[in-house]
Amino acid sequence: MNQSIRCFVAIEIPEPIQNQLARIQGTLRKQIQKASWVKPGNIHLTLKFLGDVDADNLESIGEAIESATNRHRSFSLRIGGLGAFPNLARPRVMWVGVKAGKECASALTQDINLALRGCGIAPEGKRFNPHLTIARLKERIDLRPYTNQYCQYDRIHGAEMTVDAISLIQSQLHPKGAIYSTLQPYSLT
Repeated sequence: MNQSIRCFVAIEIPEPIQNQLARIQGTLRKQIQKASWVKPGNIHLTLKFLGDVDADNLESIGEAIESATNRHRSFSLRIGGLGAFPNLARPRVMWVGVKAGKECASALTQDINLALRGCGIAPEGKRFNPHLTIARLKERIDLRPYTNQYCQYDRIHGAEMTVDAISLIQSQLHPKGAIYSTLQPYSLT
């Protein structure tokens, strides 16, 4: 019987930026009590969620990801701005957005999607919106009254990074939260 591995392709976030995001989460916890806050070490920018894949297919998946990354150079990414899906009136997920580097991340995602089609992995049905999930809300709350306060996060000090690699990451779900393990990094040229 083949083993199935739950995984995704992502840009990993350096620890100094994770620490900045942890401070933001600490402030937001005062407004939003009933939320599941993503551990700072688990915050990443997902480029492609693969779901459960057959372990025997990991090699071909890796080759596809590598072929996509070989067509891209390293780029700068700056995060900032606070938002929610589907919106601030009915938030289910809170996120920090990408202020600079969106085009490069989107082009990389598009090439990864195209490369993975050869492995039988369908592209996403929705438009790519680069973001870093920081919380999942457990209760209905309207965050629109806090919009003016959230403007302070449009520019986050020290939230710039160079993306010179992406990673294939395994996600193991546990009652106390997901555990992520990098299976393979892929360097950009």
